[in-house]
Amino acid sequence: MDYIEAAAFLGQSIAESEIFLELKAAEKEMLADSECTQILYDYRQFQQSVANGVRDNVSKEELEEVRSKLLAKQREVNTNPLIKRYLSAKRAFDGMMEEVNSVLRHYTEGDPGDCTGSCETCGGCN
Repeated sequence: MDYIEAAAFLGQSIAESEIFLELKAAEKEMLADSECTQILYDYRQFQQSVANGVRDNVSKEELEEVRSKLLAKQREVNTNPLIKRYLSAKRAFDGMMEEVNSVLRHYTEGDPGDCTGSCETCGGCN
C-alpha cells in the first residue's frame, strides 16, 4: 500500500468513525434549527462589532455596550442544548484528529520503536 492508498484508508476510517458521525449528526441538527443559527449569527456579528470597535477606536462606552451584548450571546451559545452537543462532538473530533496527527508525527519525526499506532498502548508518543 502506498502513502496515497494509506491516506485514503485513513480518511475513510475517520469518516466512518462514531466520533465523526456524531459530529456530523450534531452539526446537521444544530444547523437545521433556526434558533441555533440565529444565536450563532448574532454571536458572530457581535464578535465582529467588538473587533471593528477596537480597530476603529470607538468610545469605551460603545465598546463596553457591544461587549456586554457579546457576553450575553455567549451565554446563549453555552446553554443551548443543540449547540452544546455540537461543541462537545467537535471537541471529541478535534481530540481524535490530534491523536492521529501525533501518530503521524511519531512516524515521520521520531523513532517508531514498538509503536502499535494506538496511543492507549504507548507511553512514548507525547
